[in-house]
Amino acid sequence: MPRLVVDAFGTTVLVHCADADRDRLSGQWARCLLPDDTAVPDDVPTLTHPGGELTDSHDYALASALTTAAITDQAGERLMFHACGLADPASGRVAVLVAASGTGKTTAAVRLSQAGLGYVSDETIAVDADDTVRRYPKPVSVVIDPAVPYAKSQHGPDELAMTPAPDGALHAAAVVLLRRSRDTPRAPELTAVPLIDGLIELIPQTSALPRMRRPLRRLADLVASLGGPWRLDYSEIGEATDLVRTALTSRRPPLGFVHHPPPATGDEDRSEAKDDAATGDEDRSEAKDDAATGARALRRGDYLDAIEHDGRVLLLRGNRPIVLDGLGALAWLHADTEDFDRHDLLALARESFGDHPDAERLVDEAVGELLDHGVLRAH
Repeated sequence: MPRLVVDAFGTTVLVHCADADRDRLSGQWARCLLPDDTAVPDDVPTLTHPGGELTDSHDYALASALTTAAITDQAGERLMFHACGLADPASGRVAVLVAASGTGKTTAAVRLSQAGLGYVSDETIAVDADDTVRRYPKPVSVVIDPAVPYAKSQHGPDELAMTPAPDGALHAAAVVLLRRSRDTPRAPELTAVPLIDGLIELIPQTSALPRMRRPLRRLADLVASLGGPWRLDYSEIGEATDLVRTALTSRRPPLGFVHHPPPATGDEDRSEAKDDAATGDEDRSEAKDDAATGARALRRGDYLDAIEHDGRVLLLRGNRPIVLDGLGALAWLHADTEDFDRHDLLALARESFGDHPDAERLVDEAVGELLDHGVLRAH
């Protein structure tokens, strides 16, 4: 059976197919193919294209399976975004355009690359620790019938005249959150997004983030080094080409943030922390009752990673991000102090925010909510 050897952003995948399908698949995956005589280890992911009459369906399934195999293989090694990537042809600087499935990434990749930006990928952007971006110029999936959005045909970037990414290393230059206005036409607009707000939107659009060592630190290192995230509002992506170029060429000063790693950062400890983060409501209710009286010290609950920026704290507990500000951030930041309790928090709140006639009630409510969510525990 013929085979194709595909480079899926750094993972070699072996694809078996029928003779009748080989030329079509080779055209679709031309920019990702390794030479036929490439030596392939026995343990690489292997897929089989079933052939037959359901060509569009099987081609689309193959593309999805290839991407999934690469994500599974690289989980925990590098940042992976549900994003399309476009590169400046001269410098190799890459705009990572992030959006949920079905909201315009493929259209953006096609239109912007046809306008002269280099096509990196339309679905998954993988970024190494040194900000190097992995190429994945896969075929793009085009909806055949708008009434059936999951029925798609595959088209290679060469067929669609999509500009190739330049040779040489590619580096992330901008992280852009796409927001397409489908119903109301609007002029495109590029705006800066506060770091933590942007990270909250980015986290659901990553793959296997909790499996990384210090995952929030790694994500924040990338985004903050680029001056923070952008948001691109638009109706027609072709009208936003100049704004994408602006994001690519701008060199904003990096943002500072404070990293608060958990006490233990090994893989085994993080796995235990994830399990502990799902403790039952009964245990937290008992802790809440004790802490509300000020009888017990407050400690941080288990978490995978945390960062602090501009008076706010972003926690990652398992797969769940939590943002703390005001009293919540104040409580969490001081909860690693020996014998810190509700009375200390009340004093800090008055010092930080001024006195308030309902200060005690507000502190009690804040502590109770933090205990309910496992962000704090009574020690």
